[in-house]
Amino acid sequence: MKLTNRIKYLLPVFILIPLIAGCDREASKAIGIGKATQNLAIGRMRVSIWPEHDDPSVLAIYDGRFEDVSTYPIKTSFLIPKGSVVSDACSLSHEGQHFCQLYKTTNKGEYDEVSLILPYPNFYLSFHTPRFDTRNEKRAFDYKVKANHPIKIMEIDIQQPLRSTEFKISPAQHAVQSQQDESISLVKGFKHYAYTIDDIAASQESLFKLNYIKKDPKPSVDIKYVSMKGKQVSGSPYETQKKIKTYIYILFTTGILITLALVLRFYRSRKKKRNMTSP
Repeated sequence: MKLTNRIKYLLPVFILIPLIAGCDREASKAIGIGKATQNLAIGRMRVSIWPEHDDPSVLAIYDGRFEDVSTYPIKTSFLIPKGSVVSDACSLSHEGQHFCQLYKTTNKGEYDEVSLILPYPNFYLSFHTPRFDTRNEKRAFDYKVKANHPIKIMEIDIQQPLRSTEFKISPAQHAVQSQQDESISLVKGFKHYAYTIDDIAASQESLFKLNYIKKDPKPSVDIKYVSMKGKQVSGSPYETQKKIKTYIYILFTTGILITLALVLRFYRSRKKKRNMTSP
């Protein structure tokens, strides 16, 4: 086979590899630029902890703003519960528009670290923690928030799942309970519990213990769902995104193997042809 034909044969594979690996490759490249923000402080950060909101897990949302930022873009990272699946990693413009960013997830033991570049000082990160075992109607779990930067004011919003009773919270040390957001509760029917912690140091952990009773496995908002006794259907935010990530890695690995096999075959063919034409 002529060299030009082999190149034409291999070209689609070389095009496919960047497409398959695009997210991780570009994310790694993006994390290498930008100004680090270790010395910057977050002025105000809101942490939403919503158990069993749209999935039998915790939907968590971190949003806030870095203060005294003079240059952009800036590089930062957030620590989230191990095994969580990120839904959105965004920077917000001054007009409030969301600009989704590439991110890189790294295993940091008890936590996963999500690194990203922010073109603006505002950030928005949402994710789902690993799923609960909803067969036990007595739910109990700990949720820890570990600061990646000094935070002047951290506001925690904890939402009670619908159809749950005996909802109890053991707040973190130094957490002060503030007034509930009645407007959200009246519109959606949820009960919200608000806490405030001031002057949080970098790497400081804030632990919230939650326990309640919930007799059904269904989340608070409507999604495709069946009983734990039956077959679970796709549509769960956690499971769907986890499957997508797995498929990407499988496609990436398959593409690499195919490319290596074709390149090896090409060089063997050339070597064989040289041996046949040599005197």
